[in-house]
Amino acid sequence: MNPKWNLVTRNLHGHELLRKKLRQKITKLEKHLKHFPPDAVHLHIALERHPRKEHHIAALTLRVPSNILRSEKSSPDVIKAFDDAVKALLRELESLKSELRREQFWKRKDRREQLRQFKAEGFAPEPQAAGTGPQNLSDVIRELLAAHYSRLLRYVRRQLWHDITAGDVPRDAIDPRAVVDEAARRALAEPQKKPDKMNFLLWLYVLARQELARRRKALKTQADEVVSLETPRFMPDDLAVAEGYDAEQPLDIIERQLEPPVAETKDVLPDPQSESPGSVVERQDLLAELRRLASTWPRTERELFELHFVEGFEADEVAMIVAQPVKQIREAIESLQQKLRAEALRQALV
Repeated sequence: MNPKWNLVTRNLHGHELLRKKLRQKITKLEKHLKHFPPDAVHLHIALERHPRKEHHIAALTLRVPSNILRSEKSSPDVIKAFDDAVKALLRELESLKSELRREQFWKRKDRREQLRQFKAEGFAPEPQAAGTGPQNLSDVIRELLAAHYSRLLRYVRRQLWHDITAGDVPRDAIDPRAVVDEAARRALAEPQKKPDKMNFLLWLYVLARQELARRRKALKTQADEVVSLETPRFMPDDLAVAEGYDAEQPLDIIERQLEPPVAETKDVLPDPQSESPGSVVERQDLLAELRRLASTWPRTERELFELHFVEGFEADEVAMIVAQPVKQIREAIESLQQKLRAEALRQALV
């Protein structure tokens, strides 16, 4: 499968010769995108000609799994404007290389096969049909949101699970979907507010955390105004999977299941090297116990646990999400690792 691209023009005819020139220019991007699965990449090209003078604007919007890169250049010549926009986009891609190298998502077997095909073929030879694909930046953001909506929803549900277990939030007092939907609304309404050094995925987590904090504060204010005879404390042990936890997921221990596995014939045959059912049960029990342990920690530690060990963000990314110094976050993560190791050892001895 080739990565898709589409062309939207204004006051300019997207004739075949122009599309051929554009296709030649975007080959410069292909070698920088070889670490991405083709179906997670989309390039949106917008070309506009001034109605009264020779002035062209070329805007490129590149969607990758965790971010949206954008460049815009102008020139009297449309090809010159486009070429300058491609060069600017290449500079942004270069800054992403370190993130690509540590991303585990692309290492799956089926993804490797797609990557081999992409390296051989590159972008699709023709743009998508007119009117198909994203038509503007908002459409590109919507596609990114759709790709990560479930992941963000699981994160919010787990945060609420911790709050409910700790007795900080009553059960069903906050709708996790409403939290994610509000974060999505803000991202679509004001994309220019995204910090320059933060990718779109991290920004979505920041927006979700801000909305959660806002709703927690509103609940607390409401509770302070109402005299309650009893404050219930919920310990929903059976909410683990429902609220976003899966015993099959490690703790980084935790490797995310971002897509359903594809069943093959060999999958239904006995594997002498596979983990025994007894070991699977023991591992699941350990993970469940570690989850319960994390629910007793202060909120700041619970958030670090979720972002680093569950979501898989690096220390510098976590620091950006929680707006704390990187050094402080690294030290906190090391402390949590020691807690988890001690608990894992204790469970092993038991």
